[in-house]
Amino acid sequence: MKPVTNLRLLSVITLASSSLIFSACEKKAAEATEGAQAEQAVDTLDSLTDELIVQLNQYADIVLTVKDTATAEEAVTNLNTVADAITAIAARLDKIELPDEAANIAVDEKMKTASMAIKQKMQTVGEIMSNQEVAAILIPALQNFGKRMAEQEKVFMRFGSQKNKAPQQQPAPTETPAAEAPAAETAAPAAETAAPATPAPAAE
Repeated sequence: MKPVTNLRLLSVITLASSSLIFSACEKKAAEATEGAQAEQAVDTLDSLTDELIVQLNQYADIVLTVKDTATAEEAVTNLNTVADAITAIAARLDKIELPDEAANIAVDEKMKTASMAIKQKMQTVGEIMSNQEVAAILIPALQNFGKRMAEQEKVFMRFGSQKNKAPQQQPAPTETPAAEAPAAETAAPAAETAAPATPAPAAE
């Protein structure tokens, strides 16, 4: 058996120490990543509003890709996916604490800006709806989208500035509310214009 020289012993120790150091560094890096992800996962009104705006833009993009019956049928599936995503956002939004008035006003402004941009983007939707075959497929899908958004209205109405928010009016006993008519405050598109309204109440 060959004797272990000081140089060889030093090499073994160095190698072992390096392995321990790298393992410790990797562990710390993993913990830091997990911590950052956990921090990013905390929902706020601002972060969820950003996610909502992304989905509303996605909604507009889906409608604007419609050129014929084939793309209209594809849009129906994609609109359902966006509605699912917005429903999930509303569920998360419903779990957060109500922010102060300043935060609500800031969100109102953000939604107002986003809504104006989306409406501008949707100006050519009339050309799409001029095709009767396409409209026959797309309008029921937009009505369904609007109905699903109306289901989230109570959640969205909790947020945004309460200062000038008009109280919701209950329909008269003789009136029958339209089943497909989307609420004005939701992200629902009107069937005729296919332009999404703002889920949160818009600032003045």
